[in-house]
Formats: sequence, structure tokens, C-alpha cells
Amino acid sequence: MYMLLSDVLNRRSGILPDDIRPLNNSNFTLDTSGMATFFGGDVAVAAMTTLHLDPTRRWLGWYNAPGTYEVAKRYGRVVKSRLLEGLFPGVPTDLSTLLGLAGLKGAKYIAAHGGTVLEETGPFSALLMEECQHLAAEHIPGRQSVPMRVTITELHHDPDNDFVLKPTPIFSPIVAAIPILVSVGTATTCAVYEDWFCFCMILLGMIANGVSCLVIGSGKFVFQHPIHSIQPTSGDGVLLSDQHSEIVVLKGTVNAVDSVIRGVFTLRFRGEPRCRDIKFSTTLLVFQFIAQLLLIPQGSLFGQIMFVGSLIVSGAYNMWLSSWDRDATQREVCIRGVLQKPGFKRYTLGTRTSAMIFTLLALRPKDPAKIMDIVVPNDTPGWRKFKADVLSRIQGNQALVFDRTFWEDPDEADVLKLLYGDAEAAYHGYMATRSSTK
Repeated sequence: MYMLLSDVLNRRSGILPDDIRPLNNSNFTLDTSGMATFFGGDVAVAAMTTLHLDPTRRWLGWYNAPGTYEVAKRYGRVVKSRLLEGLFPGVPTDLSTLLGLAGLKGAKYIAAHGGTVLEETGPFSALLMEECQHLAAEHIPGRQSVPMRVTITELHHDPDNDFVLKPTPIFSPIVAAIPILVSVGTATTCAVYEDWFCFCMILLGMIANGVSCLVIGSGKFVFQHPIHSIQPTSGDGVLLSDQHSEIVVLKGTVNAVDSVIRGVFTLRFRGEPRCRDIKFSTTLLVFQFIAQLLLIPQGSLFGQIMFVGSLIVSGAYNMWLSSWDRDATQREVCIRGVLQKPGFKRYTLGTRTSAMIFTLLALRPKDPAKIMDIVVPNDTPGWRKFKADVLSRIQGNQALVFDRTFWEDPDEADVLKLLYGDAEAAYHGYMATRSSTK
């Protein structure tokens, strides 16, 4: 039996013969460069925003992930770099955008004991409003037209003005091991069959994604809000959302209420404001997607399949991360972490008028007419009479019980009867809730 000299030399040198490599004789090629850099970009960015919610996530990013271009563009606009500004032109953003809370605006705020009226509040009030919408509500009997919810929030804790939140583990490390093992396995397989182009690109993807998770995950999740040196006795107020038919009554000190309406979240990194770590990881991501664009087509078909396989598994894992109820987790971390388990009581009332009366009874504001006119701005003669009667009784701590003499108006008797009925229903409902909580 004779062996070809080339086979002997190949075996001695450790180089595999061409006919042994899988799919070596196939003329089919894959365009994997586009998949590597652009596929799954939005999902990858969404997965990166979970890093600040789970402290274990930063250590488990060592897999070849797709969407590197979108991730690099997202973080490249945060740091000041001429190279990155040239690659990703656009409006620079700050570190708070990395939390995924950019553009989140809260509801209108009306102070109960001062003249403050804010047409728009901060992202924390938006999270609190969303949390209230997920609470079970007690129904208050009365006329039904357009229901409105009222949530009474007791703020027992005054947060610090520079408070570092401590997230808790959410995602299972066992699930994170799947894309890591697949990336290691596909890279090893490429090395066994000596496809060094695909081996290096899978390895580079693992390193780039792992470093990015380490760097972004190292940021401290910080809550900030203004502190008043001179505090009034109470900072009570109302959040009013016409979009969600929701009223949130805030009861607490001025600092506690201000933390809700003016509080902001951000990330704090070592070396600010230059953020060299973020600049390095973003530059590494840029180098990765350029290298993959150029070198993946040079690999064999088998190596390209291994590369795509690692991307598919990693993309599925990123999709699982992004499909997690991130909003609920974010609300849990922010609200429970900052406000230290506030008290919530939510009620559903059948009309906007009864909701307004219920709010005034629960809040007892210094100027109830201001809140009444903002919540229900109607200004007909009948409405003015109704508001005047209700205000006089609220300010005099009298029961909101009316007889038919109050609506004996030939022009608006029907409307007034409904309005006074709404006021009585709200009053009786409020008194019932007070007696049940004693």
C-alpha cells in the first residue's frame, strides 16, 4: 500500500487534507457579514439595557453576539471621541439614555399646599403612575359613565439626593451558559478543522461582547433629586393623567414628593466625564464588526455555518432577555429601592366628578378650588353653583349630603341632580374606606 507524498507531509505537519474538511467541495457561500453586524441590533441593545437591573449579567456576556453595529452606535454617542462621532453622526446623548428611560415623561402635578403646578414631571413619576395602573382597585359605588381611578400613595421614606440602587439577581446563570458554551463549541470546532478565519471571528465576538458587558455593567445605578433646605410641613400633591384616566395622590414630606416628581436616574462610571472604559469597549465593537465584514467571507462554508450557529443561539438568548418584563423589573428596582415600600390604596369611581371629590376629601388641600378647576374645568352657571356648594362644605368639614333644594334650577336641574349625586357617592365611599382602615 502506497501513500501520496503530499498526504504524508500533511499528516506530519498537522494540516488536514482538503477532502477531509466538511463541505470543502461545496460551491455554496454564505453572506454572513451582514448578519454578524446588523442582524438583531435592536434586540441586542434591549438586552444591554438589562445590565443595570441584574448584577450577575455583567459577568455572563462571553458569547458571540449579533447586532454589534447598533450596540456600538448606541454607546458611541455617549462618549466624546472624534473617531466615534465620525462613524456614528447624530445628537450626542448622556449616560441616562443607557437605562432605556430617555424620553419618559410623567403626568401633570398639582401641589396641595403651595402654588406649584407642573405640566410635566420626571421619569420616576411615570414609573410610579405605571405601577399604580397594575394595582388591584376597590370599587366605590355610584353612577357609572367614564370610570376614573384614584390611588392614594403614602410616602413613608425620604430618599437621599444621591442614592445608589442595589439591583438583585433576576436572570438564571444557567440560561446564560447556553450561548457561552455554544460559542466556545463552535470556535473549538473551527479550530479543529483549521478554519482560522471563522475561529478568530467567533473568539473576537466573544471577547468584544464580554468586555462590553463588563464595562457597561460596572456603572452604578444612581437616583438623584433636589433637596430643600427649608421644608414646609407637607409636600402632598396630585399627579393627574388624562391619558390613563388616573389620579395619584402623593402624601408625604416635600422631599419625598419631590423625589417622585423631580427625581432622575442615571449611570455613574469610573473616569467620568471622559468614560475611557466605554470608549475602549465601543472601539473594540467597531473593530469587531469591521473585521467580521472583511474576514468572515474568507472562511470555509463549514466555518461560516459554525459562525452563524453561534449567532443564532446568542440572538435567541438576547431575544429572551429583551422579552423579559423589563418595565416591571425596573419599577420594582426603582420604586421599592428609592421609596422603601410605599403604601398604595387604589379605588375606581364611576365618574370624573366623583373621582375629583374623592381626591379632595383624601388630600384636604389648602386651596381645593385650584385642584377642582384643573381636574374638572367646566365653567357653566350650574357647575359654578355645584363647585361653590361642595367647596364650602369641604372647607367647613361638613358632610357632603344634599337635598333636592340644591338642584331646584329650572335650567340645569337634571345636570345638578347628577353632580350632587356624584358628590354624595364619593363622600360615602370615602367615609367607608376610612372606617375600614381604622
